[in-house]
Amino acid sequence: MPRPNKILEPTKTYNLNLKIEDYDKLSYIAHQDSEVHGIQISVADLMREAIEVYLDAYEETVPIEESS
Repeated sequence: MPRPNKILEPTKTYNLNLKIEDYDKLSYIAHQDSEVHGIQISVADLMREAIEVYLDAYEETVPIEESS
């Protein structure tokens, strides 16, 4: 069964190397959040959320001009 599309906008794929220790922590958090909220939460979901938080905080101090 294919994964459900959670991002309803155009996307770009990016490969990322993480320390195993960091990935394991994120995996644990994703599993716990999945149990608490009753929906499947992946490590990628946590990463996307963290990136959004970072970009929002950054844009509060330095506006980002979006390129086409």
